[in-house]
Amino acid sequence: MFQIFKSFSTELKFYLLMNALFGFGTALSSIFQSVFLWKLDKTYSLLAYYSLYWSIAIIFCFGLCAWVARKTSPMITMRLGFVFYLITYLIMLIFHDTLREHILLLGLSNGLAMSLYYVGVHMAVLDLTTNDKRDQFLYVQGILFTIGGVIAPILSGIIISQFEGMKGYYVVFIGTCLFFFISFLTSLKVKGNPITTKSYFWDVIKNPSREWKKMYKIMLADGIVSGVYGTFLVTMITYKIAGGELRLGVYNTAVELVAIATFYVLAKFSNPKYRLAIYAIGSVSLFLSSVLISVLPVLISLIIFGIVSPVAWNMNTTSMNAMIYEAIEKDPKYREKRLDYIIIREIPLGVGRIIGVFLFLAMRKYFDIEQLLPISFSLFPFVYVIMIPSLYAIWRKSKEGSMLSSNKT
Repeated sequence: MFQIFKSFSTELKFYLLMNALFGFGTALSSIFQSVFLWKLDKTYSLLAYYSLYWSIAIIFCFGLCAWVARKTSPMITMRLGFVFYLITYLIMLIFHDTLREHILLLGLSNGLAMSLYYVGVHMAVLDLTTNDKRDQFLYVQGILFTIGGVIAPILSGIIISQFEGMKGYYVVFIGTCLFFFISFLTSLKVKGNPITTKSYFWDVIKNPSREWKKMYKIMLADGIVSGVYGTFLVTMITYKIAGGELRLGVYNTAVELVAIATFYVLAKFSNPKYRLAIYAIGSVSLFLSSVLISVLPVLISLIIFGIVSPVAWNMNTTSMNAMIYEAIEKDPKYREKRLDYIIIREIPLGVGRIIGVFLFLAMRKYFDIEQLLPISFSLFPFVYVIMIPSLYAIWRKSKEGSMLSSNKT
């Protein structure tokens, strides 16, 4: 991995360092944020509404953030993202015990932070990498983003367990704010590239690349899972089985170690030709391990899930992101239109997240509080498995079409 990292430009190295620092700050609090919100009402409703509010905010904020990126640069929006992530945690620190009454504000702030940050992230990936090396870059970025997660969860777990009540959470959230500020300072070393001020939004809506048009239903389905499963279900089911913040921290540290090893192997042997196969293996593995821990919520199942899920999750998400970036690049004028593609991506993804939250809230009427978590944990990742034939149809035909075109030429 060192040789791969060494081959990157100085600007790209600072970009990766910035994300590593941000990843450490996020890892300090992300898993415990869900537990913190759950403890405020001891149901999953507050978590679901929080996810709903930031999902709605992203749909509306992404266009605004893109406008800011055009007026300044995508790197500026990423820096502003760090600022609003910091504000999100300050809201939790300021309102703490009464946070349930301000959950809408918290969700809107987090949605704006995510919109600002990910406009910058997606544009940086498109600008700093090419399709043939993108999988490798995404895996290396994943390693650096995850390294912070090795120490951070167990450190947070120790801190929280040393204090009575919720005081430990406040200490951890302050630490997160500090690392977000350091990430902001590091980002000043990354200039980024300016983009055209002209918008091609409606042109992309009407005349996108053929692959992109077919990816809409995929992005919608992906949002259904990520809005619930990836947001809080994983944290809550592992917290329930682990039994406490310290054990949850130890568990997540072990999971991050597995994730780093996975990223390393996948970065070394990654190839765009294997994206579909890697996605399929990851999706099926994630679903089966989720069913196992739902049916048998015991320590051995948690260990198996802790080994399988980081491998499967990384295979799934990295391949999906790489396919989305490739679909954008299929447009002959993608360099002028890439920001508009990124904005439009959030529409089906955001709608999917909202659908996922409403499905989860609807399930409360049919299952009691003890059944709701394991049943929903089994059902949502199955959506990834359903997506495999559609992805195969999109990209297999795309590759065949490209081969035919090159043969004719």
